Amino acid sequence: MAKSGRDNGITSEVLFGGSCACSRITYTSTALPDTCNVCHCITCQKLSGGPYHCYLQVASKSITFYDHKESLRYIGLPQDSIGGISILRLAKMGERAFCLDCHAPLAMRYRHEEGVFHLTLGSVDDKTIKDDRVRRALEPKTHIFTSQAAWWDGSIKDGLPAHARFGGTFEQDMEAWAENN
Repeated sequence: MAKSGRDNGITSEVLFGGSCACSRITYTSTALPDTCNVCHCITCQKLSGGPYHCYLQVASKSITFYDHKESLRYIGLPQDSIGGISILRLAKMGERAFCLDCHAPLAMRYRHEEGVFHLTLGSVDDKTIKDDRVRRALEPKTHIFTSQAAWWDGSIKDGLPAHARFGGTFEQDMEAWAENN
C-alpha cells in the first residue's frame, strides 16, 4: 500500500464520484487515487460476497460524502457511525464504512494511516468519471493477500504485481502503530 496524506493533488474540480446501491450516500473526489489494490483477504471475501474487494487509496480531504436522507455533508470518512454511514470495526487495526440503509460497502480505513482511506472501486459511478486520465488512475494496480485468494478465482493471473500479504513496509508500520496504541 502506498503512503499518502498528500494534499497537493487536490483540485477544485470533481474528478469522479460514487454512491451506495440505494443512493442515500454519494461522494465526490477532487483528487486522483494514489493506487488501487485488489484485496483477496478472507474478510474482503466475506464482506463482498465475492473473491475480493478493490480499494482506491484516496486523500481524506479530497472526498466529500453526502447523506441525502438527512441532508448531511462530511469531508473525509467520519470517525464514527453518523447519519447514513455505519462504521464496522472487526479488528483493532481497521474499520469499514457501509450505507446504513442498503448496507453497500463504501470504504475502509486502517487506523495507523493518517490522511488517507480507501474507497471501494465498486461504488464509483461510471458516469461521473471525468476523462480517460481519471479512468486509468482508477484501474487496479496490485493484488494483495493472494495467499488467501479463493481457489476458484483466476483474476490473479492478469499480470499485475501480486503480494502474499501487504506490499512494502505496510505491515511493519501497522504493527508499530499497534504496539503504541
